[in-house]
Amino acid sequence: MFSEYDSTTYFLNALVLSVLILPAYCLVKKALYRRLILTLLGGFLLYTVAPRLLLFYIAFWCVVYLLSTVLKAFYEKKIEAYVFTVLLFLTATPMVAWKIFETDFSIAFNILGNSFLGLISGDIQDVDYSKAIIIPIGLSFATFRALDLLIKCYLGVQDRLSLERIFFYGFFPFVQVVGPIIEISEIDKTSDQVKKITPEDIFEGGKRIVLGFFKVIVLAALLMESSSVFGGYQTAGTVTVVWLYLLLYMWFFYINFSGYSDLAIGASRLFGFQIKENFNTPYFKRNISDFWNNWHMSLSRFAQRNAFIPLGGYREKTRDIATLATMMLIALWHDLTIGMIVFGGYHAAGLVVQRRFSRATQSLKIPDNFYTRSAGILMTNLFVALSFPLLALKLDDAIPFYIVLLGGF
Repeated sequence: MFSEYDSTTYFLNALVLSVLILPAYCLVKKALYRRLILTLLGGFLLYTVAPRLLLFYIAFWCVVYLLSTVLKAFYEKKIEAYVFTVLLFLTATPMVAWKIFETDFSIAFNILGNSFLGLISGDIQDVDYSKAIIIPIGLSFATFRALDLLIKCYLGVQDRLSLERIFFYGFFPFVQVVGPIIEISEIDKTSDQVKKITPEDIFEGGKRIVLGFFKVIVLAALLMESSSVFGGYQTAGTVTVVWLYLLLYMWFFYINFSGYSDLAIGASRLFGFQIKENFNTPYFKRNISDFWNNWHMSLSRFAQRNAFIPLGGYREKTRDIATLATMMLIALWHDLTIGMIVFGGYHAAGLVVQRRFSRATQSLKIPDNFYTRSAGILMTNLFVALSFPLLALKLDDAIPFYIVLLGGF
């Protein structure tokens, strides 16, 4: 029903516009104007997708600004914790509503967005009419960035930001639709420095952009056909073929996602911003803990800061509960379904078992060599592979897939 938005086109547009505006950006010597240039670039990129998308995010980040103002007004007062909880709930409501009522929410998003544009400008509304029907692209990323900002304000590690800085954070152009869930600290301080763009910035940024496009346009395109296994596994022939396609899909998923992260990191570097890595060869880790420490690291860092540590993840008595809550947060970021609850529980159980196994075998002095490392990598990949059907299919469809997948054992 809704169009499948092409993130590659977004980054191609972002790159072309970045090349055009970079000389002017370098000449500007005021931090405020530099932030405005990047904010306007981010807004324009959303406008090219659909004006209603830009309107939605203007409203979204205005609300975040208002919520941060309310939070500041109740700072260190008795009811601050209750106000904070309500504000978090309000911030997450659009994302939760979208994930639970996807079709209805998306229809309302498109119809109401276009109607409000008509109140602003008939010409802009006409432009919006010409755009495809879309889902609220980037809403999960925006929501978690907004939540992280409010949490930091509540903890007192971040001062309340002006609306201009909120917009700069919200419309930072290279992480709006896909990519790392950046923290405000990754860009805000750098934006105040009027940093000189160096040849190293251009070289390193360009190198990551080339790598990102190579992953997305070449490697991921070659592996894209592997996703067909979820619709044609019953006629795939043998269990071996199903497993082969599943493993290839794992690599497609990783290469595609990490490619977009490379594009975001590289494009940001062109403007002097060094945002944190999002992937670090997760499929070459020897256990599930190392895998999650190196897979979608911006999401893992968010979950660790805001779930694992507050719930006592570093205390022996509460570590398992904290692990379960952390993995549920990561899972439900993807979707609010029973399948994703199973996904979160599966990985939480894997982390708990792996932790206890590692503790129990410490005295055995298992040799660290090529064979033990390879065995660990293989077991980790098989464990992760078994969870991918839950990412690609609804639970009712995943169950018969598992029956076929495990039929050879």
